Amino acid sequence: MPGKMQVLSILVIALQYSLVILLYYFLYRVVKIASKDLNKVAFDEPATSLVRYAPDEDSNFADSPRLIVLDDKNALLSQTVFTIDDSLSIGRSQHNDLIINDNFVSHEHACISKSKHNYLLADLNSTNGTILNGQQIEEETALNYGDVIQIGAVTLKFER
Repeated sequence: MPGKMQVLSILVIALQYSLVILLYYFLYRVVKIASKDLNKVAFDEPATSLVRYAPDEDSNFADSPRLIVLDDKNALLSQTVFTIDDSLSIGRSQHNDLIINDNFVSHEHACISKSKHNYLLADLNSTNGTILNGQQIEEETALNYGDVIQIGAVTLKFER
């Protein structure tokens, strides 16, 4: 009989440890989901932009360089056209001209600046890089009409 008691005792202890492990796993999942939801709420504020948008046809909109949104997979942007004056900063921070609330976008991700008659795209040492026409840029690169820029989940087209 002592053999059965030992087996039952071991079985009870194993079930107790299993219950504790399942409880910790449940708490881990709850904390993970809650933190994910809290991060989503923090980054789901509407993206506001300081860049001027000229919707009327009578303005000099056709003459000013601009970025046109080709693909915005996660609906991160509030408008589809962004004009560029002398410079345009792009990133996740609220201090940028073009704000992209995407975890794959750095706070100060990239910048487009005017240099004489050209516009130059520079990656600002972002974590995930800036893609120009399918190639990740390493240094400041001149933009040409129709160039496609990808930053995070957003794809933009440069027009002049």
